[in-house]
Amino acid sequence: MKKITFKVQFIYIALLTLAIAGLSGCSKSGGEANTDDSEKYFTCKINGKYREFNYMVNANDKPATDTVHFVVIGGWEKQDMITGFGINMQLAEGAKEATYYADGNSDLLLAGKYYIQNMKDGKIVGTTIYNGGDLDGSNFTLTITSLTKWGVKGTFSGKLRLLGSDEVVTVTEGKFSAPYN
Repeated sequence: MKKITFKVQFIYIALLTLAIAGLSGCSKSGGEANTDDSEKYFTCKINGKYREFNYMVNANDKPATDTVHFVVIGGWEKQDMITGFGINMQLAEGAKEATYYADGNSDLLLAGKYYIQNMKDGKIVGTTIYNGGDLDGSNFTLTITSLTKWGVKGTFSGKLRLLGSDEVVTVTEGKFSAPYN
């Protein structure tokens, strides 16, 4: 039970971090170094359908030390911010350019999340979240190919499961290039 509670707390913190990272990206002024939009992308196939989550693609805040303990990457499909995808990972020993794998039984705090805001009368009334890596019956693979002062690049895939359901989505051919906030 303690492991489940910790994972729920981690999910909450990760989603909150992703939301804050996305909002802080709004306040940046144009013309800053290393913000070339051609370098920013977040794409994958979900159940075989190609999807782009290229609106407001970013990673967590730039690490304060050389050791990167948190890797948080996210983007939205459109400016309406209804559908998005996020990846979060926490490593005490620090992230490196490597491949990481997690499933519902892993101790590694790694999750991929595909989320859809549920709307009614123009208002958000809930969020449907498919989790991979942190739920039983799910998995998620993240490969970091570049971890620099600019940001993080890599690939991802997995089987994401809807919480409280047997419904799953399969994510393939994921790739991203996300600058730090």
